Amino acid sequence: MKKSLREICFNFIFFICLIIYGCATGPEFTKLTDVRSFQKYSGGYLDKIMIVGKPRIDANRIQYENYITKAFEKRKIDTIPSYTVIPEMKDLNRENIKQAAKVAGVKTVLVSKVVGIDEENVIFQQTPSYHYTTTPRGTYMSAYTFSGPRVEKFTKVRLETGLFEVESEKLIWGATSAIMNPDSADEAIKDFSKAIIQQLMKDGYIH
Repeated sequence: MKKSLREICFNFIFFICLIIYGCATGPEFTKLTDVRSFQKYSGGYLDKIMIVGKPRIDANRIQYENYITKAFEKRKIDTIPSYTVIPEMKDLNRENIKQAAKVAGVKTVLVSKVVGIDEENVIFQQTPSYHYTTTPRGTYMSAYTFSGPRVEKFTKVRLETGLFEVESEKLIWGATSAIMNPDSADEAIKDFSKAIIQQLMKDGYIH
């Protein structure tokens, strides 16, 4: 059965909306600040890159590098997580990274480092609320408040990220960022990776 023109138009518009929504969806918890493009990559768009993560906990390094590696590979960029060539995080220094990148034939390195974690207790004061009581004589409204102030802990993870050309060791792109009150390390990694990828796309380093 042939589709009507109206149905074809509806499907086309729905498809376009999905594309627009998908492109517009940004990170929820990560805010990039002080984003700087110092120069374009000499090879054009990034084609082969090494990912270096320097978190506070070793286990988070592997999780982060694996996740953002997959995000780059979806964009047809050959990506190497640094833990596969430099297993120990204590050995992540400039010379070791440069040597490993050269051996792997990598021309650019993306380094992300946690520079601080801020924790703050925030007090939420009592807020009035209301409930209704229905009787044979009618409905009555009475006010009540919660039993006491609520205290919640807010966490901010601060990071610095730099994109370097291996041969010249020049910083060609950089950003500082803050992940605001993530529920878990997994959530923070995914949201931060999305923010970095989207910004690199916006700045013309990847497709």
